[in-house]
Amino acid sequence: MSEPERPTLTPLWALWEPPEPNRWLCVPLVAAVVLLAVSMRLPWHHHVIPGAGYTIIYGIDGASWLLVTAGLACGFALRLFREPPGGYVRALLALLAFLTVLGFYADYVDTQTRASQLYVDAYFGPGFYVALAGVAVLVLAAVLAWVLRD
Repeated sequence: MSEPERPTLTPLWALWEPPEPNRWLCVPLVAAVVLLAVSMRLPWHHHVIPGAGYTIIYGIDGASWLLVTAGLACGFALRLFREPPGGYVRALLALLAFLTVLGFYADYVDTQTRASQLYVDAYFGPGFYVALAGVAVLVLAAVLAWVLRD
């Protein structure tokens, strides 16, 4: 007499539908890329030359590191357009947002320090504020990637 065959269990993952990507997560990342790119063409700071006046520092000259940030944000936008965010993507996007805020704060402190050494007021041009809006939108994208569930 032989034993009856044991039934096999179907794994649960075979019954689930793959999650659809939330393509709305790409919108703040694309907005951040556009704002950071636009800020490169605008004046950011005045660099004071003692006894000779000042020169205007444009974003591409003073904060070209934000182009790398914009490129990485564009890569994240493409990734989130195709697939929902996983744990590594969420963590890396949060790290990018944190490092961008830290770098932006360092630029602010550096400009304040240079101006105070020469006893003048620091000048923050429109490019600085446009990039600040881009950084805020990048932080918003990182928060939304963590908050919105699949």
